[in-house]
Amino acid sequence: MRETTSSAREFAQLLGPLRRAVLKSTRQAAGLPELSEPQIEVLRLLSSEGPVAPSRIAAALQMASSTLSNLLKAMTDGGLVERARRADDQRRVDVAISPFARELLDTYDATSLRTIENFLDELADHERAAFDATVPVLRRMCAAFAATERAATHG
Repeated sequence: MRETTSSAREFAQLLGPLRRAVLKSTRQAAGLPELSEPQIEVLRLLSSEGPVAPSRIAAALQMASSTLSNLLKAMTDGGLVERARRADDQRRVDVAISPFARELLDTYDATSLRTIENFLDELADHERAAFDATVPVLRRMCAAFAATERAATHG
């Protein structure tokens, strides 16, 4: 393995603050309620996959079932998700994104995109080119970490 670079160290230290800063800026710009990163992850999953069992959410997001249970209770109480018994098995429950939450998520995504685009518009040409060149690398990094995670989980 190569020696750790200062840019790798700095990137690792910036990940959390960057995620939180984008989330906070987006919430403020759109006047959105406080949604945590885990709540947004659950809403994204439900938005893309439709109603699913809590066990599927826990597995996909790698959350302990007790953690997810508490999160889903808060999200249900806040009108973000809806629980419904399955038609084919009344003992099982599926969770779906609420229309209210779908609207929040759409607003969040549109505002987040505008917020990031506004920042990028302020960059010098060479900085924008560097950013554009970095995105495919970050996508590859994400895929590599996800593959490692899947291998560890199913390995």
